[in-house]
Amino acid sequence: MFEVKAMKKENPPKKSKNSTPSNQVKKSKFDESETDNLHGLSLLKDLEFVVFDLETTGGNHKSDKIIEIGLVKVVNLEIVDEKNYLINPEIKIPDFIQKLTNIRQDDVKDSPLIEEVIEDVLEFMGDSILVAHNTSFDVPFFNSVLRRLKREELENRSICTNLMTKYLIPNLLNSNLNYMSKIFNIKHSKAHRALDDAKATAELLLNYLKIFIDKDIQKINHLYYPRNRYELDRIHFKSDQSKISDIEKKLKKLKTPSLITLKGENGIILYSIPYTQKDSETEFILEKLKSSPWLTATIKLFGPFLEVLVHFNNLFSKMEPSARGETIRLMWENYLPGIKLPPKGQEHLIHKSNLEQDFGDFVIAHHLVPEQMIIFPIQSLHVKNQLIFRYPGHKKKLLQYINSKSQRMVNNKMKKPHYHPLLNAFIQQYLMLEKEKSNGLFIFRRKKPQAKSDEFLEELDQFLSEHPNSYQYPSEYI
Repeated sequence: MFEVKAMKKENPPKKSKNSTPSNQVKKSKFDESETDNLHGLSLLKDLEFVVFDLETTGGNHKSDKIIEIGLVKVVNLEIVDEKNYLINPEIKIPDFIQKLTNIRQDDVKDSPLIEEVIEDVLEFMGDSILVAHNTSFDVPFFNSVLRRLKREELENRSICTNLMTKYLIPNLLNSNLNYMSKIFNIKHSKAHRALDDAKATAELLLNYLKIFIDKDIQKINHLYYPRNRYELDRIHFKSDQSKISDIEKKLKKLKTPSLITLKGENGIILYSIPYTQKDSETEFILEKLKSSPWLTATIKLFGPFLEVLVHFNNLFSKMEPSARGETIRLMWENYLPGIKLPPKGQEHLIHKSNLEQDFGDFVIAHHLVPEQMIIFPIQSLHVKNQLIFRYPGHKKKLLQYINSKSQRMVNNKMKKPHYHPLLNAFIQQYLMLEKEKSNGLFIFRRKKPQAKSDEFLEELDQFLSEHPNSYQYPSEYI
């Protein structure tokens, strides 16, 4: 996952040496008084990182050359120094590279050759942990230059913020530096210029280090292998009565629909409940934390509540009947006011709506991740049939999905997932109420995008302008 050159895994990364900060020192965003996780803070604050970025004439290690190097040093969780070098590649810069980077041939004709600055670059890097937004390109290309200059390859450990992004923010469809800068409010005005890219990557790294501290990182090695430990949309608690107050604090801070799950021995689902910060839900969860033999508790963030319900279905069927009954009755009271749930044993009397006739064929809503949407076919509310897509970037992909699913509907080939009758009745009633509210769900018939795709997309654009994504994720996370 992370690039590691000529260093054994068990060797910890080296701590920082004394360095002289430049005049462009930035105030650290880390304050010991603002975190309860002092262990994580002390673990990371003494590490030294050098973030770097290369602009080159192309990707061929043998024939292409470096035209710019940007470096940023991070010490004590602060940006303390930076360097930038324009390099004369001694070959023609391709036109598309000149357009991409805005580095012209005249800009580098009087610049130093790579062999004239390589010593300064290596001295700046020292034995720091190297960071890039694409180490699979930057590190090997830089090593190819070192080999050509008859020098030893880098032995520094390295971290790729692009790969780290994909582990920390699951379901992210776009992890390029421009987009990551946008969603974390990082200034990035000159994309594909080495220093600006390095500075944006350094700011992204600092955001991620803060996340690791907030999530109470226990080992430095977790920086390199964060999978299933530090995702921003979920948190796991091990059974401990003292942890209940921590869970309660987390619940009170949530701002998006969530799914709370308690598991017992052998991963058995004891309780699972969709959660939208209602007092009765909080009381229910806290009571079960105190009274049930749970071993792990998980809080998982979602975007639309419908997405929570789709994921909840798989867990609902695995609960004991008494737990299912408690949970569905609580949900019914909270989300279906005025619609009475029949007494226990008479649930078959629940009025059932014909969603396919009364509701619509598809529903679109904002995904948790900014600029991403999620669509479900109403006939098959299942994770396997959903599509998470970027909008407006994936308009063509969206229309292709709708056409494909619509054809399956016409041919009666749309497989319907199994839902427990109680949960199925709840979802039907919930969706019909949401349709009346016209609040956050874009509902449509399959014929509209097939017959008038432009008009359909205009309506979707109008809906999005009236209902912007309000989840504030990933800048706010659990």
